[in-house]
Amino acid sequence: MKNFRWLAAVLVCIGMFAGCGSKAEGGTDAVQMKDGNTVQTVVDQIENEIGLQMPADIDDQVLADLFYIDPEADVEEYAGKMAMTMTSSDNVVAVKAKPEARQKVFDGLTKRLADVQASFERYLPDQYEKAQRGLVVEKGDYLFLLIVGETEEDLENAKGIVEGAF
Repeated sequence: MKNFRWLAAVLVCIGMFAGCGSKAEGGTDAVQMKDGNTVQTVVDQIENEIGLQMPADIDDQVLADLFYIDPEADVEEYAGKMAMTMTSSDNVVAVKAKPEARQKVFDGLTKRLADVQASFERYLPDQYEKAQRGLVVEKGDYLFLLIVGETEEDLENAKGIVEGAF
C-alpha cells in the first residue's frame, strides 16, 4: 500500500511538471517581434524597399469587407496597404491575431489572396502572375499577406523583411 502512495505521489509530481511547460513548445505566444519592430514598421519597410503601386492604408472597414477579418473581435493590431488602382494586385497586410481568432484571420487572408488571384485571372497577366506568387506567412499569432514585387526575388525579399522582424 505504501508503494502505491509513493507511486501516486511521483505521478502527481510528474503531472505538475508537465503542466508547467512553456507555450514555446506548442503555443503561439512564444513568437514575439524584436524590439523596435511592429506590424506597421514591417509594412512600411516592405513598401519602402520593394515598392507598392499607388498604396493606400487599410482601415477597419476595408479589413472587414475585403479581408474577411473583424478588427474588433479577431485582431490585437494590424497594418496594411493595398494598391488603389485596378491595374495592380499589390497587397501587404500584417495582423497580430487574437490567439483564439488566429485561424479565422489566416482564413480571411487566404480568401483575400484567392480573391485577388481570381480578379486578375483574365486581366493583366503580369498582375495575375504576381498574385499567383502571393502567400500568407505565419509567425505565431502574426500573419502576413504578401502580394508584392515584380519578381520572385522581390517576394523573397519581402519574406526576409518579415523574418527579420522576429
